[in-house]
Amino acid sequence: MKPGQPADTGAEAGWQRICLGVAAVSILLRLLYLGVPELLFEEAYYWNYAQHLDIGYLDHPLMVAWIIRAFTGLLGNSEFAVRTGAFLCWLVTAWFVCRLTFEIFGRAAAYRALVLVAALPAYFFIGFFMSPDAPLAACWAAAIYFMHRIAAEKDPRAWLWLGVALGLGMSSKYTISLLAAAITLFVLVDRESRRWLRRPEPYVGALITLALFSPAIVWNWQQDWASFSFQSHDRLAGNFSFSLPRFLGNVIALLTPTGVLSVIALVAYRKQLAAGPSGRSYLLLAWLTLFPVAVFAAVSLFRVSKLNWTGPAWLGLVPFLALLVSPGLQSGAPRLLTWCRRAWPPTIAICLLFYGATLQWLGPGLPGVPYSRDAQFVGWREFARDIEGVVQRSERDTGREILVVGMDRNRIASELAYYRTMSPEAAGGAAGRAPAFNTASENLFGSSGLMYALWFPAPRQNGKAMLLVSKDASSLGSARVLSRVKTAGKIEEIDVRKNGKPAGRYYVRLVTGYQATTASGTADAGREK
Repeated sequence: MKPGQPADTGAEAGWQRICLGVAAVSILLRLLYLGVPELLFEEAYYWNYAQHLDIGYLDHPLMVAWIIRAFTGLLGNSEFAVRTGAFLCWLVTAWFVCRLTFEIFGRAAAYRALVLVAALPAYFFIGFFMSPDAPLAACWAAAIYFMHRIAAEKDPRAWLWLGVALGLGMSSKYTISLLAAAITLFVLVDRESRRWLRRPEPYVGALITLALFSPAIVWNWQQDWASFSFQSHDRLAGNFSFSLPRFLGNVIALLTPTGVLSVIALVAYRKQLAAGPSGRSYLLLAWLTLFPVAVFAAVSLFRVSKLNWTGPAWLGLVPFLALLVSPGLQSGAPRLLTWCRRAWPPTIAICLLFYGATLQWLGPGLPGVPYSRDAQFVGWREFARDIEGVVQRSERDTGREILVVGMDRNRIASELAYYRTMSPEAAGGAAGRAPAFNTASENLFGSSGLMYALWFPAPRQNGKAMLLVSKDASSLGSARVLSRVKTAGKIEEIDVRKNGKPAGRYYVRLVTGYQATTASGTADAGREK
């Protein structure tokens, strides 16, 4: 029997069936709704990555784009196809976490680990919405599994697979470099692990990582190291913002209050855990978890914290958190551990109910529950059809092709580029028209546009007619717009509806004779600052 594994009783067998049932409900929820809610603007933005397929991008490496391209090519251009990669990445994540837990604590704990990966907000949504975090989590889980094989089982082949996991992870999102740094520090500090430095396997693994990450290096070299600079110097050089309270709120949102208290319990009773049979596993996994989390916490002291930052990092503690999802703790256990044990079942039930209600609201809708007038994540299908109708009409009236420009960084442009492809008007429009290549961003008017600044360099748009789309009517009449165009039509408003309910309002304006420079001769920046 593995340490921490409850006795194989009838009650335990029943509890394992409950764990499998919870995991099955979580999986079915995702499969049923995977293609129902409209794409988040981030998902639509990464879909645009896939249309402009490359070996690198300004704000992320290539993995998310190639996964989306593969599944939309196989399954068609649908929300389901865009998100299929996220769901499959979740399966990989769950497999490695369960395998890791099984090797430390046995089968019973592995069932509980599966429940946590299935039900915690951090991993439910990573396995639903397509983003770089989906392949990142899968690679992160694989990396900690193979590092545990190295530290606990002394498996030399695991170095090669660790290199694969870190290389694919670096091609997914740069933040896995924090895990690589934690692994390196552990090897340097831990006496047993330093022996590996005299063997070839760690260096071969490092070469594998470098080879798999090399496309991003090549792209950065071609683009004057734009992505590396954007994700490091440019972020750290931004405006000061003390966001530690927001960071803590994000952790609570990802793990739930029960999850946070369970992590506190694991830290509070670290001496007992480190002294037990699984002590070496605890020390390794706690370090691989808390080092990246500490870095993110430190950054939040002077920069804005983002919700998804720490999601993959907590995977290292899931095997130990699984010990608290147990009906069999001994009597006399500390009060905090007892409370966590009792809190997990209702917490998991509440999470699943919340996911079902949220996905239903985002899709078919909930009776009597309205959408906010400022909602920016619903109604895009109908709105894109309205925009495409305006484009078609304007092209007939002017005899010119119209470039649609979303007047924000990347939200409007990304959503319209995707959902214009589903408009009947676009399907029957001019031959060769592809909305992804005819929908630009606010970078054309002196603001940032991330990859849109590279996809639509301002000087190449000179002379074009444009349909500007904005949430703010005043922005369409601003000096930065009027100074770059020859003529500007009247500002019109379009109401957005979802399932017959109001969901927002946008404003559009047709302009002609675009010039990349203003009357004073100031040129737009060609790249994100």
